[in-house]
Amino acid sequence: MSSRRYCRCGTQLAADNTTRLCGACQATRQRGSAPEVPAEFWQTDAMAAALASRDVGRVLRAYRCHPHHGQRLSQALVAGWLHMSQAAVCRIETGRRRVTIDEIAAIARTVGMPVAIPWATDPQAGEDVDPLSRRSLLGAGAGAVVGLNATTAPAAAREIDPELASHWMKLLSVLGRHDSIVGPHDVLGAVRHELGLIARHRQVACGELRAQLIGVESRWAWFASWLSHDSGDWHRRDVWGERAMQLARAADDREMVAWVLLWQSQWAAMRYDLPRAIALADAARRTPGTTDKIRAVCTLREAHGHALADDRASCERSLAEAHARFERAAPSADAMPSDNLGRQDLDSPPCILAYEARCWLELRPQRAIRTLEDVLRLWPSDRARGRGIQQARLALACEATGELDRAAAEGMTALDIARVTRSDITMRELKRLDRRLAACDAPATADFREAMRTL
Repeated sequence: MSSRRYCRCGTQLAADNTTRLCGACQATRQRGSAPEVPAEFWQTDAMAAALASRDVGRVLRAYRCHPHHGQRLSQALVAGWLHMSQAAVCRIETGRRRVTIDEIAAIARTVGMPVAIPWATDPQAGEDVDPLSRRSLLGAGAGAVVGLNATTAPAAAREIDPELASHWMKLLSVLGRHDSIVGPHDVLGAVRHELGLIARHRQVACGELRAQLIGVESRWAWFASWLSHDSGDWHRRDVWGERAMQLARAADDREMVAWVLLWQSQWAAMRYDLPRAIALADAARRTPGTTDKIRAVCTLREAHGHALADDRASCERSLAEAHARFERAAPSADAMPSDNLGRQDLDSPPCILAYEARCWLELRPQRAIRTLEDVLRLWPSDRARGRGIQQARLALACEATGELDRAAAEGMTALDIARVTRSDITMRELKRLDRRLAACDAPATADFREAMRTL
């Protein structure tokens, strides 16, 4: 008597079914979008090797050939999910077609990958960026990827391309996207290199072009400050932050002045210098000429300062004021400086909720759990570093409410992301969790603490 055969979903297969899938699973496989897969899907030896290779094509092939599907998926089927041609998928798998950051993010989103893919060796921002160089974007000369003709210092103002300011802002957006996917370490060297070039061009330029380059340099300096912060180099963070502030004031860029004050407030809060944190956030909010958007974000920072000081009443007042400001902000208001860096807007719903959650983490951990669950549900799939930070904070909230097994599980998820992004912010939160779980001997918490020790 022949042995019974079962589909991967547990349904017994009919005797005349020559495939490894039941009718329902076959219908699912043929639908117009990729099926959901469990977390274990990404942990098989073949898939882990593909991910470690940093080869997008190899990952796509491993996805198609994964035994979870029951039988190999065709390139044509996957191409339909990705809105590409079968030939394009074939060229990607064989290494004959490069992919942009936008395409990588789309692939990750479509197949349900839990962490954004960090494997592009030549990332570009999309069709509007002319790929003029095959050199790595993150090597010296990153500007070549977006067509910058600025690899050496000019001898005179007339030698400076008047389009350089807009080109440098385009490159800043590209690097911002890369940072949000894979973290700061691979980006920082390119940013420092380009900052040197911008400064040398700004020193020679004159008139309106010089004014534009001062504004551009202030944003690049702030970005270097942010990258240094997330790399754990707080000294360089502060140096670049001060430079960004000086340049913003020289350019009379009020929004940028408020923006730098805003982040200096957050860094003061991390040192638990709470009076300074609140004062800097208030100074940012009161900067003349800023929009309701940025004032609302400043008020959120004030709320966090009050939460750290255990002042619940002041925290809740600030949160209410921030929401009122967001509601008053015109939809067409000027973009905040963050918009130039390709990252999630700080006035978007998940980011607003994330800041509220930081307050509740200090004051009402159970409410922080509910809020962070909403944050992670709304968080863009191609913003891996930010997702890791929020996941680590969810783990801390679970620990604070006594849900120790869940805290360890959420911590392990955050740790998986942190291994890719190498974000110092995420690791600091996970080290806090590790210290809090030290007295617990449950198996799940022991696994998390062992994983932390192996880093």
